[in-house]
Amino acid sequence: VTAHSVTNPSLVLMENAARNIAELLASRNRYFPPPVAIIAGPGNNGGDGLAIARQLDGAGIQSRALLVGALDSSSPECRTQAHALQAAGYPLQLLNNAEDVAHWLRGAGCVVDALFGVGLRRPISGPFASAVEAINRSGLPVLAVDVPSGLDADTGAPVGSLTVRANLTACIGGLKAGLLRPEARSWVGELVAVSLGLPANRI
Repeated sequence: VTAHSVTNPSLVLMENAARNIAELLASRNRYFPPPVAIIAGPGNNGGDGLAIARQLDGAGIQSRALLVGALDSSSPECRTQAHALQAAGYPLQLLNNAEDVAHWLRGAGCVVDALFGVGLRRPISGPFASAVEAINRSGLPVLAVDVPSGLDADTGAPVGSLTVRANLTACIGGLKAGLLRPEARSWVGELVAVSLGLPANRI
């Protein structure tokens, strides 16, 4: 993203994963057509989503991105990805309250869920809950980044009452054990492992 990326391994891995997910979306554009609507949270899962937006933009694939939560309280990697998008003139939308996410999704061809990853330990609430509800009600095909938001990657069960229902889950670095459980199937859809670009003996 910037010169800082060279000294921040997590950003390098984020770039690799984002590029591979963007390529996955491009290869399945019949099922995940543009415009691609990316809904990102404030953590590194959100950073992945914003990096995907930049990769899609660079490939000429129409997309839009929404960051749910305050930028200044986001993870350092998420902030770096947001600033990179803004510096490139990308129209990143910021959402700090429960505005009408459903309205923002109108006209999209598919959704990328990058709200929460494997670290979620409590039920989704507030504007994040509004975003999950809007995703599930949209009727659009959904790709979840790493794990559908609201699902426990270890158990395969929802953390609370709200979980994104994905058509395709792109697991970063390898498949999560909980997502392979039968009870997770209705939430994750198809499972695909996405490489981090590490040598085989480092994954």
